[in-house]
Amino acid sequence: MRDAFAAAAFGYELTVRLAAALAPERVRWHPTAVAGIVGAAGAAALLLDTDPADAVAHAVSVAGGSPWAIVERTGTRFLHRAHAAASGVACARAAAGLPGSRGGLESGRGAYAAVDRDAMLAPRASTCLEETSFRLHAATGFAHAAIEAAQTLTPLELGDVVRVTATVAPPAAIALASNPAPASDEERWWSIEHAVAVALGAPALCNRIELAAGGEGWSATVEVMLRDGEVRTATADGPHAASDDDLRAKWQRLTGSDGGAFFETLLSERDGEPFAPLVAALP
Repeated sequence: MRDAFAAAAFGYELTVRLAAALAPERVRWHPTAVAGIVGAAGAAALLLDTDPADAVAHAVSVAGGSPWAIVERTGTRFLHRAHAAASGVACARAAAGLPGSRGGLESGRGAYAAVDRDAMLAPRASTCLEETSFRLHAATGFAHAAIEAAQTLTPLELGDVVRVTATVAPPAAIALASNPAPASDEERWWSIEHAVAVALGAPALCNRIELAAGGEGWSATVEVMLRDGEVRTATADGPHAASDDDLRAKWQRLTGSDGGAFFETLLSERDGEPFAPLVAALP
């Protein structure tokens, strides 16, 4: 019981101090939602005998919406996804019996106070789902256009290469995903240089690839200069749209042999068929 009281006191201390520190902006935020999760995380960490510092760090990030976890490349970025999914399900279940606040977007309070209403409601040429890309390469998304550009320049002989330059967009790509000498699998995943070198079929080129910022959107241009003076250049405007075969192959890689049957069930369903019965087909 003493541990429970100590954890509760610690949680309240975190919540109140953080809520008070939101001033003078605190009128825009509901402290229970923004600071409460931080206090709850700290208290629960004491009771579960996990690291309170890590628990509070996760909570600060998911409650505040900070992208800093991507800069630090910490596991918190994965928790963002889990938190979004779990919170969404919790809200959907709550809607069965609790009326929701309908003025959240128009109130001028909270994280959505800065939402551009006109931009949000403006007509679009396609649906957002149609514009969403799928990661088809085992590398950071900042490297995908460069990978696809580099793949068109092969085959190459390592000894024939004088210089490789990759010009990538957006500008944040270089700040977040440049590493000419990655030492681990995670570092290689975050290295545009490594991704381009592998795509060229010559991983040893990694520390010789020069990166530059340029282009629009998520485009990339890769230029290879050879000893005989030939210059090969390729540009990708962005990662290519995933075909049905691409998606099927990725689904099966992620789900294993059992995933194939479910995918085929999805493809066989008629338009307008309720999705709910398909849940029974999940492995």
